[in-house]
Amino acid sequence: MIIVLSTFPDGKSAKSAARDLVRLRLAACASIIPIECSVYRWEGKVEEHAERLLLIKTSKNAYSAVERRIREIHPHRVPEIVYVDVDHGNKAYLDWVESSSRLFRVPLDLSATRRASAPSKELRSARKPRTRSR
Repeated sequence: MIIVLSTFPDGKSAKSAARDLVRLRLAACASIIPIECSVYRWEGKVEEHAERLLLIKTSKNAYSAVERRIREIHPHRVPEIVYVDVDHGNKAYLDWVESSSRLFRVPLDLSATRRASAPSKELRSARKPRTRSR
């Protein structure tokens, strides 16, 4: 299990991201924590803003999809996206996070497909069109 940390500029965008990540099964849970003030340097200036911190509980296997999705929906050009490994904890909770943030692979039913070199029955029984000789 990992916890992904990402800050958002307001509650609306943070809640939207949290719902999106859980709905897509990229995260088991996402908690929104209000931050009264973040102080940081951006493009040579010291900035101060209120933010919302998203604590995203997910599996390590889902991290690249979580990062990709946050980049797609985040309002900032350079969003904060970092993660912390969770090595110990309540086993039942850790198992729940893993099972709830599992990326499912859809099994392919290849029985309906043919090799490209194997013509269909209709093509095998079709007659070659006659050409007119001149």
